Amino acid sequence: MENVIINETINELKAKFEKIKDKGYIRGINNCNFGNAGLTFEKLIGKENDEFQIADYKGVEIKVKNNFSFCNKYKNIHLFSLVPSNCFGLELKRIRRMYGTKDKDFPDVNVFMKTIVSNRKIEVNDNYFFKLKVLYSEKRIYLYVYDKQNRLIDKNIYWNFEEIENVVERKLNYLCFVKYDSKLVSGNKYYKYVDMKFFKFKGMDTFFRLLENGNIRIYFCLSVYKSGYKKGMEHDHGVTFDIKESDLCKLYEEVLE
Repeated sequence: MENVIINETINELKAKFEKIKDKGYIRGINNCNFGNAGLTFEKLIGKENDEFQIADYKGVEIKVKNNFSFCNKYKNIHLFSLVPSNCFGLELKRIRRMYGTKDKDFPDVNVFMKTIVSNRKIEVNDNYFFKLKVLYSEKRIYLYVYDKQNRLIDKNIYWNFEEIENVVERKLNYLCFVKYDSKLVSGNKYYKYVDMKFFKFKGMDTFFRLLENGNIRIYFCLSVYKSGYKKGMEHDHGVTFDIKESDLCKLYEEVLE
């Protein structure tokens, strides 16, 4: 039954995509650099904005990426956001305070923007090294922090397998990957959606193996507001699980007609 429903959704999205593709360049809903192409496409297919950790369209998650081939190898695909299981709103503040660096514009605020992997240590703030550790015996992913003498000094932050599995189950079983071209006309951004492919998730065993191998990474984005009424205040974008676009085929298999 699930396959029938997903096939119907795929066919529905294909039909909508062909109509959008035939329109050529379409003006974006705003001129923001981040997410505008995706938001514009979602509006065109009739999806409402939401903040829920569920698939974008009837069980299918939609990812929209630029077709600019030079940088595709290095592009990251944001899979999902998930704060540490023991966070309670405090652990990220501790990470910012203890391991962050002073923002160049607002030196009273520490920022922490780092991608952490499992297959090697990442230097942080000239004094520490961070690394992810997948512990199957505890069903957790830990954030390990080492000092310059390679001593483990902090392993308080972790993500439970169960919470990760719940997010993936709700959000990432099926993926619609849309490519677009873009141009700027009189200061306005326009997008032409040129290709659409569908993929099926290979499973949680594959997910954790790729995380162990460094293909899936965890990105901390604890920054500062640069404008607006919150200018100079801490801005918590949260924690995301990402994968390079070139590694997507390791996590998903293409759904062929």
